[in-house]
Amino acid sequence: MARTRRRHPRYASFLLTGALIGLLATVVVVIGPGADVQRRSQLFFYLGLLLIGIGALLGGLVAVLVEGPVRETRARDAEDRPADP
Repeated sequence: MARTRRRHPRYASFLLTGALIGLLATVVVVIGPGADVQRRSQLFFYLGLLLIGIGALLGGLVAVLVEGPVRETRARDAEDRPADP
C-alpha cells in the first residue's frame, strides 16, 4: 500500500517559527545598552508582544504563499492520474 505524501504546509510550524524570530528580535533590541532594569522589562514586554505578533503573521503569510504552488501541483497531478475503472 503506497503512502501519499503530505503536500500542504504545516501552518503551526510556520506561525511558531515566525513568533520565535520575533522573540529573538525582541531580545536583540532589548539587550542594547542604556536603559535601566525596569525600563528594559517594560520594553521587552511591549516590544515582545508587537514583534512576536508580527513574526507570527509573517510566518502565516509565508505558509499561504507556499501553499499556492503546492495546490497547483496537486491539481496538475490529479489531472495526470488515470481514472479508476
